[in-house]
Amino acid sequence: MKPAILVCCASSVATSTVVAGKVREILDEHGFDVEVIQSSFAEMNSKIEMRRPCLIMVTGAVSTPEDIPTLVATPFLTGIGKEAIVKKMCEIVGQAVAGK
Repeated sequence: MKPAILVCCASSVATSTVVAGKVREILDEHGFDVEVIQSSFAEMNSKIEMRRPCLIMVTGAVSTPEDIPTLVATPFLTGIGKEAIVKKMCEIVGQAVAGK
């Protein structure tokens, strides 16, 4: 099964859709075959249990499991700090793809 990234926002409508689209595009450009799943904060824990992601990306303050890397995804919306988050995201995904 390919690695998954969980993208979460308050309602799983607009913000997570924008971020998930950008994440898919960037990962495709880097040659990663990863499933990108959207979720609201309220549904996040059940999505984690169903599909144990290698990375969680959030657009706001929410508690996430300590054993799953979590990145704040607002740079995908603002552009500020985008290069750094893309680099970190690709490192995490690369490790998951390699099975580490």
